[in-house]
Amino acid sequence: MDKELRKLQLIDINILNDVVDILEENELKYFLIAGTLLGAVRHKGFIPWDDDMDIAMPRKDYDKFLDIFSKKLPPYLHVKNFMTDSTFKYYITRIIDDRYKVRELRNDNKAESIANVSIDIFPIDGVPNNKILRKMYYFKVLFYRALISLIQKENIDTARKRNFFEKIVIVLGTKLPLVKMFNANKIQYKIDKILKKQSDNSNYAGTIMGAYRTKEIMPRDYFGKGRTYEFEGRKFVGPTKYKEYLKHMYGDYMKIPSVSDRERKRHFEIIK
Repeated sequence: MDKELRKLQLIDINILNDVVDILEENELKYFLIAGTLLGAVRHKGFIPWDDDMDIAMPRKDYDKFLDIFSKKLPPYLHVKNFMTDSTFKYYITRIIDDRYKVRELRNDNKAESIANVSIDIFPIDGVPNNKILRKMYYFKVLFYRALISLIQKENIDTARKRNFFEKIVIVLGTKLPLVKMFNANKIQYKIDKILKKQSDNSNYAGTIMGAYRTKEIMPRDYFGKGRTYEFEGRKFVGPTKYKEYLKHMYGDYMKIPSVSDRERKRHFEIIK
């Protein structure tokens, strides 16, 4: 394995250890999700070519962590989200380690791509049970999300696979002076308000603000009360129905991807 990649992975796991210590001490629920859960199931640790970590928390626990318990983090770890930094380009929360710097590989603008090593935390929110209301909800959230991306057009991931409609929207949207017309941070607060209105008891829930958007919405019982998984020598909590979760997200999740797909999974490089 690439030594620099492994160094980054070990910094990530140290951040996660510190965060989970606080979550467990204060009885806050969390789940390994996405590639982190896949790594736990398939490799009992990091996917060998991956360099980031994702966890998710039910909305009440997520808000409680941010409001109260994040203050217990070690002095080198900090919460970063749209509420702590009005220029932050994501809705989700990142726990950053100020001792290490990385460059985002997907960003062509090197001056803007410098960041701290971090892990991502997503809130788990419900969605309307009614199909029509659910589609309306999806449209509203994704519209605001797309608008933010077009305002911050320098941050659009040009390497990502997109359908024809998305490509047209990006081409047309990036030609408009949206940055002069809208404030991205205010739109993030609008999204936050919409997400928080959803029921904790809805049949479907997930992390709609993740990279896979509505794909990350699934039957709530996939998360359940959670079960433990080994990850880099420690037990962490993940969804109860991990097979259903991973199949929903990735299809044949035990299949090793092609070399080109693996290379696209690299997000960061450490700045020495």
